[in-house]
Amino acid sequence: MKHAYIFPGQGAQFPGMGKNLYEQNETAKALFEHANTILGFRITDIMFGGTDAELKQTNVTQPAIFLHSVIQFLTTPDLQPEMVAGHSLGEFSALIANKALSFEDGLKLVANVQLPCSVRAR
Repeated sequence: MKHAYIFPGQGAQFPGMGKNLYEQNETAKALFEHANTILGFRITDIMFGGTDAELKQTNVTQPAIFLHSVIQFLTTPDLQPEMVAGHSLGEFSALIANKALSFEDGLKLVANVQLPCSVRAR
């Protein structure tokens, strides 16, 4: 049987998203902590314990949804879909799942963090 994996876009956020992943999976925890470093703030504090209003801020919402989706995908054992797709913001997560973009560069694009010249549009 063939499987497809479809990633959500903005609007899929919810308080507490990713907390179970962080607490139960060492790889997920390491990826979340790496994301905190890349972003320059502890997005995990907002994702796991912030208010709905804090989570709805675009500078938080987009990287939070990206992180939740990608880290869930990367830490799910034996997940090998034949196809990946994403709705709006979810397209970036699909690129990571398809190994067309690195985790770090995908997060930077979603969060609008300065990228190396080789990745930026010219």
